[in-house]
Parts: sequence; structure tokens; C-alpha cells
Amino acid sequence: MKKFFTSLFLFVLLLIPNVSKAAITCSTDKHSAEASIDKEKIKIGETTQIDVKSDDIYQVEYKIAPKEFAAVNNNGLVKAIKDGSIKINLTINFLKENDEIDDSCKISIPLEIASNDSSLKKLTLEEFDISSIFKSNKLDYEVKLPYKYDKINIIAEANSGTAKVTGNGKRYLNEGNNEYNIVVTASDETSTTYKITIIRDEANDDATLKNLVIEGFVLNPKFKSDIYKYNLEVGKDIEEITIKGEPTYEYAKIYGTGTFRLATGINTYYIKVTAENGNEVKYEVIINKNLGSSKLNSLEIKDYNLEPQFASDIYTYNLTVKNNVNSLDIKALASEDDQVEILGNEKFKDGKNEIIIRVTGNDKTNTTYKLIVNKLSKEKETIIKKNNILTNVLLIIFIISIIIMASCIFIFIKRNYKRKIFLDLKKKKNKKKNKR
Repeated sequence: MKKFFTSLFLFVLLLIPNVSKAAITCSTDKHSAEASIDKEKIKIGETTQIDVKSDDIYQVEYKIAPKEFAAVNNNGLVKAIKDGSIKINLTINFLKENDEIDDSCKISIPLEIASNDSSLKKLTLEEFDISSIFKSNKLDYEVKLPYKYDKINIIAEANSGTAKVTGNGKRYLNEGNNEYNIVVTASDETSTTYKITIIRDEANDDATLKNLVIEGFVLNPKFKSDIYKYNLEVGKDIEEITIKGEPTYEYAKIYGTGTFRLATGINTYYIKVTAENGNEVKYEVIINKNLGSSKLNSLEIKDYNLEPQFASDIYTYNLTVKNNVNSLDIKALASEDDQVEILGNEKFKDGKNEIIIRVTGNDKTNTTYKLIVNKLSKEKETIIKKNNILTNVLLIIFIISIIIMASCIFIFIKRNYKRKIFLDLKKKKNKKKNKR
């Protein structure tokens, strides 16, 4: 019975794998040594021991590469600092009896340092920045998005370069709650799960307009979001109009706006608004371009000249005003039976301002004239003043230079003239002497 148990014990020992440490050897012509490491993979903060054996007298120098990943003392005890793959380089110096170095050899031992850092350094959505609420130790997030977002891109970056991130990337959204798990697995298999709940709004059904404008004209009736048909009379000289609209719900889509050429007679335009849920609303604008004519006979702006010069068949003019000017003194005259209306001649802002002068005749025709008023900013006005002063100074210098130059030329000519007269007189005297 005793023999049976002894045999069974020996058989079990044969089944146990050999866990002895693999040794790395180095040798010279006279000496040899071997080194092994206690653990070939450790976690941050853990240690492992390097053992060196030789029949000779020796001394060991240890170096870590990269050196910031671990620390090693003179006895070969290695402590992990940062995760990654490193090498421990040993220089084994073989000593003589007087401790002088007789010879040396080198051994390099690989070591894997596993991190337990399974946290995120960055978590955001490409379509919606959540970096302001992200914290690496916060695991649950809730984000609300408008219906227009039907897909998102989750961007996640781990703190550790050796950690793996799953669950990030592009995802499609359903209405309501959408839950996504981002799992970070450290190199030591430690894992952390971050949860993002994205609440996608239901499709909005608002297909109305917040505003509808025909540039330079007033709609009839006055715009309201629940009035869907408008009329406008323009004169025969109006060649194009610009329609602008703004949806009540910012993510609704609008079609039919822009700049359009006008034909004589009736012109009909449809502005269509499509809500997120597919609802549609149409607004109709009917513009009647009349054959009749109503024009200005004269247009004057006190203290200013129009560019170009006024003519009844020129409909756009430009002028520039100083920064302290907020309105203009406009004198616009038409025929006695025509009505003249001036819009926008107040509270000028810096830059471009538009004044509309509308002439309406008895035949209901409209002709619109535009004044584009460029109001200088204080900074630009200062620059222009400085440039004008500089220009005036240069002009004065130029005039003075011309005067000085002309004076010099005059003096030069005068002197030469006197010299010539003197020489001529001298020649005459000499001739008289020679005759005697």
C-alpha cells in the first residue's frame, strides 16, 4: 500500500509543469554568468527580483530602458512605475582578486509592466461636446439631443496607452433613450465601464414660419405665422426681388427663398416649410409687376452728393457719412398724385445701412429707390482724418518745393541774363577800341 501511494505521488509530480525560471547566460573567454528574473510580468507598484549566478567574483550594474518605466536598486530589485514593455540591461564585471575588472559581459532581460489604470482621459461626442461635464471618475452620463441627430460618433481615449477601449465609434439613434457602454480594459485585465444615455427628442411637428420678408417691400397683409397668402404690387422698373424666411422651429427645413427675376404681370412664389415629423406648410406670395410707372422727379440729400448723380431711372445710390450721423435730411419729390414713403432713415449703425424710398402712384404701381449709407466707425474715421492731415501736409510741402524750385530757376535765369548783357556791352567796347 505504501509503495502504491509513493508511485502515485511521483506520477502527480510528473504532471505538474516546470515553473523554474528561464536563465539568460553570458560568457567571456575566462568567465561566465547567468541571470534570471523572478517575474516576467508585474503590475505598477509591484517588484520583481533579478538573480545573477556565477562561479567567479563579479559585480553587476543595472540600467532600465526606458528608465522612467521602473527603478532598480544595487541588489537587482526592480519596482514598476509605468506600464509598458521595458528591458533591464545588466553589465556583469568579473573581478580579479584585487577587485580590478578583469572582463565583462552584458545581459538584457525583458519585462512587461501591466497597468491597472482602466480610466478614460477623454469622452465626448463628435456632434455634441460633453467635455465640460466629463470627469475620469464619473461613470454615468446623460445627454439630450434634438431629433435631427440620427447618429453620433462616440470618441473615447484611455488614460493608459496600453489599455483597450470598446463601445466607442459611430452609433445610430432611436427616438427616446439610447444607452451605450464604453468599456476600458487595462493591461492587467482590470476593466471599468462608462455608461452614456442619449435621449433623442421626438420629431417636432412645427412647420410654420417665424418671419417672412421681401427685401425693400412691405407685405400685404402684415406677416403672421398663421396667414399663408400675401400680395405685393411693384412698379415696372423692379427687375428682381429677394425673399427671406425663418422657420419657427430652428431645425425645420425651408424651401423657396432666394433672389428671383420678375416678369411683367403676376409672379407667384411658394415658400414651403417641412417639420421634422414630415408636416408641410406652404406660404404663397403673389407679386404683381404693373405696367404703369411712378418715379421720383428729384432726390436731394442735404450736405451730401449722391453717387451716381440722381436720375429718375437710376434706383440705387451710395453715400458715406461720419460716425456722428444717425439720419439724413432727404428731399424726395414725385408727381403731385404720387405718394412718397421713406423707410430706414434713423438710428444708423456702423457700416452699411439701407434707406428705402418708395413711390406709389394712383395706378397702384410702386417704384423703389435705395440709398446705401455707409456709416464710418470711429476707428475708420480717425484713420481717414489722419490720412487727410498727412495728405494736406504732403501737398503743402509739394507746393513749397515747387515755389522754391521756381524761385531758384528765376534767379538763375536772371543772373545769366545780366551776365549776357554785361558781356555784350564789354564786346562792344572792345570793338570800339580796336577801331581806333
